[in-house]
Amino acid sequence: MTRKCFGFPGVFGWSTLILLSVSMLMMGCSEKSTKDDETVVLIKSFSIAPSNEIQKSQTGVVNVVVEDDANRPISGLQVSFSVTPATVGFCTPTVDTTDGNGSAASIFTPTDFGTATIQANVAGVASRTVQIEVVTSGGTIQPLDIEVTPAWLPADGISTSTVKVTVSDSTGNLAEDGTIVKFSAGEKFNDIDGDGYFTEGIDELKFDVNQDYRWNSIGFIPSYALTQDGEVQVTYTAGLRTGTAYLKVTSEPDGQLLQEDASLLLVPTDTVAYIVLMPDDPRIQVRGTGGIEATQIRAICYDDNGNRAGGDFQVKFLVTNGPDGGESLNGDAQDSVTVNTDSYGEAAVTLSSGTKSGPVRLIAKVGAVLSASSVVTICAGPPADISLGVLPCNIRGWDKDCVEAVICACVVDVYGNPAPDSTSVHFGTEEGMVHCCDKTAQGCAYTIYLSGDPRNDGLALIWAETWGANGVVADTTVLIVSGPPASVTFLNYPLSLLADGVSKGDVMVEVLDVNGNFVVSQTPVTMKTTFGTVLSGATRDGCYASLYETELLSQVLQQDYSVPFPTLDDGIGAVNILTAKSGFVSASVNVNFLTGTTYSKNCEIDIESTIPHGFAVPVVVIIKDRYGNPLGGHHIVPDHTNTFGGTLTGDAYTNEFGEAAGFTFTASSDLAVEKGLVSFCDQDPRGGVCIAKKVEISDD
Repeated sequence: MTRKCFGFPGVFGWSTLILLSVSMLMMGCSEKSTKDDETVVLIKSFSIAPSNEIQKSQTGVVNVVVEDDANRPISGLQVSFSVTPATVGFCTPTVDTTDGNGSAASIFTPTDFGTATIQANVAGVASRTVQIEVVTSGGTIQPLDIEVTPAWLPADGISTSTVKVTVSDSTGNLAEDGTIVKFSAGEKFNDIDGDGYFTEGIDELKFDVNQDYRWNSIGFIPSYALTQDGEVQVTYTAGLRTGTAYLKVTSEPDGQLLQEDASLLLVPTDTVAYIVLMPDDPRIQVRGTGGIEATQIRAICYDDNGNRAGGDFQVKFLVTNGPDGGESLNGDAQDSVTVNTDSYGEAAVTLSSGTKSGPVRLIAKVGAVLSASSVVTICAGPPADISLGVLPCNIRGWDKDCVEAVICACVVDVYGNPAPDSTSVHFGTEEGMVHCCDKTAQGCAYTIYLSGDPRNDGLALIWAETWGANGVVADTTVLIVSGPPASVTFLNYPLSLLADGVSKGDVMVEVLDVNGNFVVSQTPVTMKTTFGTVLSGATRDGCYASLYETELLSQVLQQDYSVPFPTLDDGIGAVNILTAKSGFVSASVNVNFLTGTTYSKNCEIDIESTIPHGFAVPVVVIIKDRYGNPLGGHHIVPDHTNTFGGTLTGDAYTNEFGEAAGFTFTASSDLAVEKGLVSFCDQDPRGGVCIAKKVEISDD
């Protein structure tokens, strides 16, 4: 049985193809360009938000959308921005890369009054211009005049901009106080129903930034505010994703619907938090063997919010290990090369193979930030080693036929490189059966094991072999072919627990089959306990153990189930039976639930609260520990020293409910005595306390 794997170009491989294609486009200054295969690159829109007329104290977001002639957005293209004359203002950043919607953006910052021309240039093959006028504060007032300060923020989730909106009615006067102004911030959309917010199924999504076919908010802005003196001012908080955040502002002064859009640019933070390092092709051939001998290694830098970092970060590529056969970075046989990131946060070097095969391990570094290592394998020599594995490691096949397990044999050369594809591997077993052979793909060959006769001890020895440069290369492994549970053993359990309702003890149970082998993982285990709580479950692993682990939780007892005779409390409130059952077999152990010593605050004296002079009444003493467990076998005696207002007689031991009966209190006949006190002492070694209770003595 052969398993095949198919490779696809990664997202960065496609980005390379796009850039290579663009480099073949015809040069020019028009709004479109055509390459040899008739694909057309178009700057479909070039706009400035909030408008083409801004005050000197404001900034504007410059946005470009690049598509092909079939109206499909093109991502991964570099767009450069320039301003003429430079005395009027400048754009930051000067270079941006189009996203999945074909959108790139920059911030225009004015430096003087006047009219400036902003030019967007796509990879030198398509360009377009737009004009912006920097005016004084007395510029044209729009019905909805929006100021966003600042117009760009780091995408860090905490930075803020102030959004100021001036609202005028149809006559040009400022809107009356209390006029509602609605806000939404997120992906760009057409508000078909005019309610100011995106309505699924009604409104039209224009720019789907994350390609999920639904509108998403970007950052946070209050949903509405009320005007005062014709103005509202709210705070926008940045999101965590870079790109353009579109603000939609809606108001209806005098019942007239007004709606305007503004935008902010969310840029990466000025840091590199982590680096993803990956090769375009993880395998290249030894130099001179006719295969691909080089691959690009790409380092993609991200800020601490998961956004791609900007340009001009110095990335140092280092080879930490290799076969030392003359492999090189960018054509130089050296261990490190430094390359600056582009505006998309990427830097790349070319790794070329040498004359030896083996893995080349690389890392990338920006300052103190290191990437995880990436490995490129320079392939490959004849088989030198074979590693055999089986999945799962344990199957329920001792009492069942044709239960499957997948066997994998991975063949490598002397340098650890995967063997060439179609290397033949032969398989065999002495228990059950296997399909005899397969050929490698990407260094590995697969076959299927089937349970069945012959059956020996449930440990099926499996082997695989192939022909190498020095003869036969072989390996063996063992598959557990287990049966149903045949034994259950407690490996660990608490000998005792305090009966307080919170104490726990670890319980571990091992389940084995008839051959003494581990049962398969997830074999059910049912747990029962006389007292307390324990959870049932299933075994885990099955390869190196077949164990079930749980906890036994104690409880507060309703009575003392272990009252010793003769008397004296032994500290055991109950002997709990803990049972584990799997299949038709089970095992049990005893766990003592221990009680505490006498706790006076939980003890009681049961006696009438008011007693007539000269009357005798029965008295019951109830003894409990700190947790509320009744204590049996405690010797309770009257405390004559502290008893007054009458006489106390009797002598008793507490029963299983902690009750000591048989005491009598006879109230004094002296009419002058109006109050009494009965007092008892616990003589048990685990007692040692005295308790008392007041009573009223009267003729009523």
